[in-house]
Amino acid sequence: MVLAPIVLLAASATFEESFRAGLVALQRNDLVAAKSGLETASKMNPGNARVWIALAQTYRKVGDPRAAAMAVNKAEALGGKDPVVQSSLAIYWDEAGEPVKAADALARYSELVPGREAREKAEAKYFEAGQPLLRESKFAEALAIFDAGAKRLKDSAQLELGVGVAAYGLRRFDQAAAAFLRTIALQPEVPQPYLFLGRFLDQIPDRLAEVTSKFVEFEKARPEDPSGYYLHAKALNIQAAEPELAVVLLKKALTLNDRDPAIHFEMGAVLDRTRRYEEAAAEFERSAELAPNDPAVHYRLARLYARLGKTEQARVERERHAGLEAAARADK
Repeated sequence: MVLAPIVLLAASATFEESFRAGLVALQRNDLVAAKSGLETASKMNPGNARVWIALAQTYRKVGDPRAAAMAVNKAEALGGKDPVVQSSLAIYWDEAGEPVKAADALARYSELVPGREAREKAEAKYFEAGQPLLRESKFAEALAIFDAGAKRLKDSAQLELGVGVAAYGLRRFDQAAAAFLRTIALQPEVPQPYLFLGRFLDQIPDRLAEVTSKFVEFEKARPEDPSGYYLHAKALNIQAAEPELAVVLLKKALTLNDRDPAIHFEMGAVLDRTRRYEEAAAEFERSAELAPNDPAVHYRLARLYARLGKTEQARVERERHAGLEAAARADK
């Protein structure tokens, strides 16, 4: 009855010695000694996740990818509740060039060790993995990364914004709108989700009332920013509602920024809608002056000139519109 505990204590000490020796050797980059010590420790205590992540690092450094994959899989299976293992996994996957897996490990670490720093590192790693894909227009791959991150790190405005941008790139407009609205709920002061929503209002008719209310809140919160007035007016235009209010809002926006072609375009649209054709043409002309390569403004001008009996000007604008559309198709 006395011998069993003594034997167990001796075995435990031998495991600790082997493990410690392996870790010290790994830190010295003595990979032969590290491999020997850690393999010995893993045989003595195969359920210890910390041994396996150290072995994974060693195997990767000695150029044995199969052994490294086996060891890291064991570390992940055994170390789900160990913050040291998750932190080590994040380093391992980062060094292995797997930023998404590194972000997943950091997210698990942030759940085990609550704190702003760990969470921010995890968010940054997901963003680091997804942002280059957005730049390359690999929207499906980016969406998978941002969506996984947003589900792991609840209430992350940065990751919800990433979901929205990627979904917008895929023309999944309802998903994009939902993500941008979640971003606004989390960080209402950030302008990007409002501006993105303004790009596809015609694609989300069921959400227009909710989106318009958010634009109104944005406008009130930032009275010196023309974007709020412009977006509010654009939402009214899409709904064919309150044209006079839309004009008032756009005049405020133009007072703040007279060189934004989008604001002049929207003013032209509301004036056209209210049959003030000469005034509308003047606004579209100003928009075309500021953004000459926008085919939409030349299309609207061609229509207005035809309506006003300006046949030659209408012909010129139709040709400009057709040329710009053809160039855009050729670039795709």
